[in-house]
Amino acid sequence: MSTFPLPLFPLPDVFLFPGMFLPLHIFEPRYRMLLDFCLENGGEMGMAPYPKGWTGNGLPPIPEVVGFGHIIQKESLPDGRSNIILEGIGTAEIVSLSSTEPFYIAQVSRREHERNKNVSVELKEKIEELLVLTKRILLAEGAEEDLILKMNQILSHPYPVDFIASLIYFDFKTKQRILETTHLETKANLLKQVLMGLNLGE
Repeated sequence: MSTFPLPLFPLPDVFLFPGMFLPLHIFEPRYRMLLDFCLENGGEMGMAPYPKGWTGNGLPPIPEVVGFGHIIQKESLPDGRSNIILEGIGTAEIVSLSSTEPFYIAQVSRREHERNKNVSVELKEKIEELLVLTKRILLAEGAEEDLILKMNQILSHPYPVDFIASLIYFDFKTKQRILETTHLETKANLLKQVLMGLNLGE
């Protein structure tokens, strides 16, 4: 099993799914150092989500599987803060921690996710159903009609289920489980349960 070093940015309830774009504001000194380290070492960063309300001391706990991506844009602000955009490219399993101070660096192995390519008719229909359920939720939340129309592009996205999961707010444990799942149909079934529950709750 080949591994590679990956700096980790822990944030409460912030997940990086494959194929999504995540804007981040970097201001704490340790995470400014993390950003510099990332940019000097290939530009990859992992997002380590932890539940909101965690009240421990020091660095928060990290999950065994994290989403990671590439920094595709950086805006440096005069006071040393930065705005960046991270593009999700996959997930990685943490094998060991090589550093925890001043920030986490983990040795990770990359996990292969099934893509939305040459899928069965049944799975294609399931993804279309997920899209309909998602549109209903977003409309109920007051989303712009333009956004709803653009969402049809998700059907050709390489990671459509991950992308939908990134748009909707639901419980931490299930979101982490969907992130970790590499099999597309299993992932779609998990998300369908979530979306059906949210639609029933409207």
